[in-house]
Amino acid sequence: MTTPDTGAVAPARQPKAESFMDWFHVNSKLVTVAGVVVLVAIAGAWYYQTAKTRKLQNADKQLLLAKQSLQPGNPNVQLAESDLGKVAERYSGTPAGAEAGMLLAQLKLEKGDNQGAVTYLKGLADKLSSGPNASAVRGLLGDAYSQLDKPADAAAEYERAAGLTAMPNEKAFLLAKAGHAYMAAGKHAEARRVWEGLAANQESPALAAEARVRLGELVASPAKG
Repeated sequence: MTTPDTGAVAPARQPKAESFMDWFHVNSKLVTVAGVVVLVAIAGAWYYQTAKTRKLQNADKQLLLAKQSLQPGNPNVQLAESDLGKVAERYSGTPAGAEAGMLLAQLKLEKGDNQGAVTYLKGLADKLSSGPNASAVRGLLGDAYSQLDKPADAAAEYERAAGLTAMPNEKAFLLAKAGHAYMAAGKHAEARRVWEGLAANQESPALAAEARVRLGELVASPAKG
């Protein structure tokens, strides 16, 4: 039996899909460019990590050399200050650079240059607003203000330092220093706030006991601020 001719036009055959080799041949330039971009990115990341590691190693080495001028027996403070200043400036942003800066500030405090220490530490604290050394720098700045007989400023820095550490004991210790400094400044309201917080701190029983004693002293003394 023959199929009747309806006069309809037979559908055109669809072209075969390109094979992978055909696609690659057409887009080989694009593939090459993409491959180069990936390789450049990998090389850049490797170079950055290598350079960062080398910088940290050099910073540690230079800090160690600078510390040698402070060896007991015959310390060369002037040379140590010069070398520590170079390490702190050149390797700013590294742990070694931060340690060099704090050592330099401590040397200023030891020789009585309290204002110089405050000025230097304020700049260092601005650079280290966060990170593992931020709390230590703020705490040292508080000590410098105390040496400069500015207890209210010292207390504020101790509180900032406490807010930058995640270590409970260190936080409590810094807050206790803030409490003492506020009391020395005659700021009893601020001191009471700090001691009340410490009195409720169950993680530092010794400081909590001291806080209760200080609160008793504040109750017995007239408020000044």
